[in-house]
Amino acid sequence: MYKTKRSKVRVEKFNEIGAVNTKIRTLIGGEDGALASSLHEIIIGKGGSTAMHRHDWEHQLVVEGGRGYMETVEGRVSLAPGDAVLVGAGEDHRFVQRGKEPLRFLVVTPL
Repeated sequence: MYKTKRSKVRVEKFNEIGAVNTKIRTLIGGEDGALASSLHEIIIGKGGSTAMHRHDWEHQLVVEGGRGYMETVEGRVSLAPGDAVLVGAGEDHRFVQRGKEPLRFLVVTPL
């Protein structure tokens, strides 16, 4: 078993090419003993976004704070606190912050 507090985990710059004003906090990962998946907090600041990208794997996320949208080839999906989203494998997507507060969400990804 592993337990931590979000406030104890360092926030780092999200190093994805094309990301703007975006940070990541790895709450649980392989170095913590996880074998199959990791848990991250993504924080997209004012005017920020991730780049349009896709993965060979699906991932799930839950919006914890702020507002924004997920852009896909089909259009935009608004994001607000409490929203849970499944992004399918191979699905082009990017996240964009809107409003006064940072867009914050927890995301589960495979290792």
